[in-house]
Amino acid sequence: MKDLKVIPAVFSLLVISGCGSSFFKYEKYEIDEPVEPVIRSIPEIECVVDEMTGNEWYSEMCSQVMEFKTSCTVNSRIGDRDVYKALIQLHNDYPEVFWIGNTYYATTVTDGSKIVLGIPDWFEADDIPEMNDEFAESADKLIKSIPEGSDYDKILYVHDYIVRNTEYDRKASDDNSTKLAGTAYGCLVEGKAVCSGYARAFQYIMNQIGIESGICTGSNHAWNYVKLDGEYYWLDTTWDDVNENYVSHTYFLFDDDMLIRTRSFDMTQSYVPECKSDNNYFVRNGGYFTEYDKDSVISYIEDNSENEMCEIMFADFESYKSALHGLFGNSDIRSAKGMRTSEINYYHDDNMFTVRICK
Repeated sequence: MKDLKVIPAVFSLLVISGCGSSFFKYEKYEIDEPVEPVIRSIPEIECVVDEMTGNEWYSEMCSQVMEFKTSCTVNSRIGDRDVYKALIQLHNDYPEVFWIGNTYYATTVTDGSKIVLGIPDWFEADDIPEMNDEFAESADKLIKSIPEGSDYDKILYVHDYIVRNTEYDRKASDDNSTKLAGTAYGCLVEGKAVCSGYARAFQYIMNQIGIESGICTGSNHAWNYVKLDGEYYWLDTTWDDVNENYVSHTYFLFDDDMLIRTRSFDMTQSYVPECKSDNNYFVRNGGYFTEYDKDSVISYIEDNSENEMCEIMFADFESYKSALHGLFGNSDIRSAKGMRTSEINYYHDDNMFTVRICK
């Protein structure tokens, strides 16, 4: 998702929905009332990780898929529903797999079952090994570029790398024909992806460097969870890819309450952890505020005036609403030293209670 360029002296409002975005422009210092998000709950979800982990026929299927086979024979009697759940788990265990399409079926054979997995008709089976080598080379390039540091630093680096080096493939999304854009290959090799491609690439790199990560889906979207210092957090590289000039961190290490304000879940997942946000980008960098205190917020903006963007998050809707009215409705932003207020663009997210002030 990329921000549209806006003219100087105009403030813009960004509303995020699914993998798309809408933009509304208002005259200088005029704002609309923010809309308080709908509070949802996480439903009862069928998680298949325990069913598949250690399952003999699932292991047999995965071993054959990783040998680039799309016709697999397993020593168990299974049906199409079993294959459906197995493919959900396979994409979490092996996010690098890009050669499996959306068609599959299982038939009974002597002493077991035959699983047939369709290859998309836009590439040849003989090309898979070479493409897999290309993928491994691109992934290795990213991995070797990760600097030494804490797991937090590594997660942040990979998040930012993927956002900076991937173009959201809007044509594939609009046409509903994602092809390789929906795979980690599309993200890391071709540099163009939709949400599932972003998520699978992030998960693959995390798991290669020893950091647990997985994928969840819902609302026609895919995103990640990641484990840091013994706790789980949500992360969404797609929705943080908002502009070619900078990387947003609105969806970097956020919690369950934030998640359910922005999307729903598909009813079958590999695994759905309970996620926190006490390590998110805003908390780590001093940009998280429990109330709109003008002096504190302006001081933070001034400290970030040399950066490409200043990102702020508020603890609740009321403090967020007060900040919008104060900073932009009452022009408090004018008092921030180092800000060229005649050329400020800002974007705010009513669901995440965040404000991004951009040059």
